[in-house]
Amino acid sequence: MGAAREAGAEMREATTFRDLVWDQDRVVGVRLQDADGRSIEERATIVVGADGMWSPVARAAGAAIDVEHQSLTCGYYAYWSGVVTEGVEFYVRRGRDILVFPTHDGLTCIWVGRSLEGWNEYRKNVESAYHEIIRLAPSLAERLGSSRQVSPFKGTSKLMNFYRQSFGKGWALVGDATYHRDPLPGMGIGDAFLGAQLLAAALADGLSGDAMRLDASLAAYQSAFRDRTMPIFEYTLKAASLKDPMSTVPLYESIARSREETSRFMDVLAGNIPFKDFFNPANIARLLA
Repeated sequence: MGAAREAGAEMREATTFRDLVWDQDRVVGVRLQDADGRSIEERATIVVGADGMWSPVARAAGAAIDVEHQSLTCGYYAYWSGVVTEGVEFYVRRGRDILVFPTHDGLTCIWVGRSLEGWNEYRKNVESAYHEIIRLAPSLAERLGSSRQVSPFKGTSKLMNFYRQSFGKGWALVGDATYHRDPLPGMGIGDAFLGAQLLAAALADGLSGDAMRLDASLAAYQSAFRDRTMPIFEYTLKAASLKDPMSTVPLYESIARSREETSRFMDVLAGNIPFKDFFNPANIARLLA
């Protein structure tokens, strides 16, 4: 928030979005409510909903979900202190997945997931089920034995995979409001940054002209974002099915042996490198050679 203020943004805390303001078929502002319950109306050339998977802005705009796949996995995560790791770690077993990644203040976040049909069993005894899955990765289980859990378990079974209409006349969506995929690859933040970058470029272009130019720029933003993310979206759907991973082990072992290839693979998951630039027959053959 401090960086946003330094860049010239006006920040309003304890303020809730209530509705969009329309002039015929174009959005021209928002209705807000402050902490004292007072209604505020603000006018704007463009309203951007960066308000999450359940986006109130999307609902108010009537933005339709036009690509949708059901949740495939469920899981819980917690933060740990003292977990020795050199970076991001993935473990996939039939019907189970583990994601380990370093985060703030020297802590490590560990997500432990399983196929969606196991949700009711998982939530009955979270701690026991969490550690049962961790034991499928013995080296990680051993490190956790000398570590300390510093947060409660948090989990969900609502991990939908979808694209939502990203723009309309006078409005746009970004982040989880417009697109969500299973967190198994651990790269949702990469999607968010990519979407923000593409939308910022579209707004810079569109706001330099009239309303028609703005509408065209926003349409191009949606198209560019889907072009960049659809291959990794489809990859995520396959990975999140959590089928027997043995057929892919040789490929990922080859990637893991090379710091350069691991970095490229992570860039693919983050959307920095086009999926087909890495996962194509020639490159796969090279990696397996």
